[in-house]
Amino acid sequence: MANSTRNPTLKGPRGKLGTIGARSSSLVNPWLELQRLQWEALHSWQQSLATLNKDVWEQWTVRYAGGIPIDG
Repeated sequence: MANSTRNPTLKGPRGKLGTIGARSSSLVNPWLELQRLQWEALHSWQQSLATLNKDVWEQWTVRYAGGIPIDG
């Protein structure tokens, strides 16, 4: 088997491994972009809930704790 003609790295200028890497990155990059957009949506949703919580807390403080919010 010393004269094997099956050598995948000799095909093309960058070899088969280079083309496999290019194909896989072309499939992975859109997935990563979608994942980033999902994280941004989740983050903005959590920020809106935090703002709502702060507003409700300040309203409760003003009504039941003497009229002065705790944070100033």
